[in-house]
Amino acid sequence: MEPAEMIRKKPGMYIGGTDNRAVRHMIWEVVANSIDEHLAGRCSKIVVEIGADGSISVEDNGRGISLAETDGVSLAERALTSMHRTPTLDGHAPHEHIGGFGLGLFPVCALSAWLELRVSQGGRQFSQRFARGRAISKLRDDGPANSTGTRITFAPDPEIFYSSLDSGPILARLHELTYFLPKLTIHFTDRRQHVFHEPHGLRAFVNAQSPPHAGEPTFTATGLVREVAVEAVMRWSPTGWPSSIESFANIQPTTQGGTHTRGLILGLVAGLKQVAPGACAPQSPGKLERAVSQGLIAVVCVRLNNPTYGAPTKDRLATPAARLAVKKCVAAAFPAFLEKERGLLDRILSDLGATSNE
Repeated sequence: MEPAEMIRKKPGMYIGGTDNRAVRHMIWEVVANSIDEHLAGRCSKIVVEIGADGSISVEDNGRGISLAETDGVSLAERALTSMHRTPTLDGHAPHEHIGGFGLGLFPVCALSAWLELRVSQGGRQFSQRFARGRAISKLRDDGPANSTGTRITFAPDPEIFYSSLDSGPILARLHELTYFLPKLTIHFTDRRQHVFHEPHGLRAFVNAQSPPHAGEPTFTATGLVREVAVEAVMRWSPTGWPSSIESFANIQPTTQGGTHTRGLILGLVAGLKQVAPGACAPQSPGKLERAVSQGLIAVVCVRLNNPTYGAPTKDRLATPAARLAVKKCVAAAFPAFLEKERGLLDRILSDLGATSNE
């Protein structure tokens, strides 16, 4: 059986099913390619559109997907008509998966009734048509172009997908992505036009989760430990307010937390012990953790190679190195923050039944 037919016969193995969520996975595969261009410093804008006919287009202002030929077939055509076993077909880096599968463009093409590729590069614009995983036209030179970039438009095949697309989760996820990519602007059009740009990054994300109260300082910890990049931002709401930690691995939500969230709490405790060793010494680990967690509103994101997860759904990160990296970065920065924010220090110690003068 041809690879495209295998995908079409069992789409759940490649994109998780045939419902709205599966179509969103197709969108994320295309958007991920544009984000890679942004991470490489070649793209500042991504435009996602839902057409009145149900088609979906993703366009960026990057350099344009490679049209270099091997054995008479462009790299772009190979990406759309064949499966690859490496993270990316051309080996480019950096690379992010923003959906749960990360199988590339081929499943998108195979599960589309039609797909159109437009590429602008080298002062020229090119286009090619595909359908159900196969090229149905040759690459065509459409004439001069005064910009660069890639536009992929596809129509999920109605023979496979049974429901109309709900754009709400797409809008929310695209906005969320801009918190992690503060130099990127994403335009989204369905029935309305939306523009997302969050230059303050995760600090703005935390404020969006819980608007700050007067006098609430923001603590940030960043660093790179053994190839694990860490960014954590947090605030402490008034005592009695609920706490929450939002967590991400490679900008993918980990709704059940995991080693990175554990590392955050351990890092806060380690930092507190450096500032107030006498007050912390008689306390149990559980009590110290509860004290630093009271009213905590936080987001932690780790970027790492080959993450491991505690469940097939990838909701819980299990990589031990993430715990170490986050703990080390948080513990290194938290003491100076507490020395400056004495009100927070006094509050934490009060929860322990101690004072900063002990």
